[in-house]
Amino acid sequence: MSTHVPDTFYQTYRPRLHRQIARELGLARRVVDIGCGDCTLAGILSKAAQQEVTGVDLNGHGFPRQSGPAPKRRCVEADARSLGFLVRRSVDAVVSVSALHEFAGPMAALREARKILRSGGEILIVDFPRGSLAQRLWSERYYTTGEVGDMLKRAGFVRVESKRIARRQLTWARGFKALKHGSSR
Repeated sequence: MSTHVPDTFYQTYRPRLHRQIARELGLARRVVDIGCGDCTLAGILSKAAQQEVTGVDLNGHGFPRQSGPAPKRRCVEADARSLGFLVRRSVDAVVSVSALHEFAGPMAALREARKILRSGGEILIVDFPRGSLAQRLWSERYYTTGEVGDMLKRAGFVRVESKRIARRQLTWARGFKALKHGSSR
């Protein structure tokens, strides 16, 4: 038996979701947000936890203007399947919110995310699952929660967990880059 979910659910839930993500990634110092849209989450993380956050999106038209001293948030117009500009700077976490279903090559993006993560680094994917309110509102193709978990495993992540949250209206999937042999992290 499903409970009614109002059409405004995602807008009203967004602040809570951002707090959940900030808590999950709270220990990460360097974070990359792939499919960042207007770079809002990058701004929230850089302020809330003083994290160095790079937002990456194919379309940079919605990015905020940079002003003042060098911020801890950077918004870059680039393809998540090609993050070579970050290779020399391994990151602690990669996050993607409401974007995995939009990627032309989601497996390539996930493998690229794994490349830039440090040993033991975390990936967090939050997206709309198949059969959710989002599907009714926007008629896009979404992955099941199980499919997202399987994609993370196929991309080489370990300790993968994938579940539905927020009245079952979002997939919350996370995994980790395996520790290198002899690493303490």
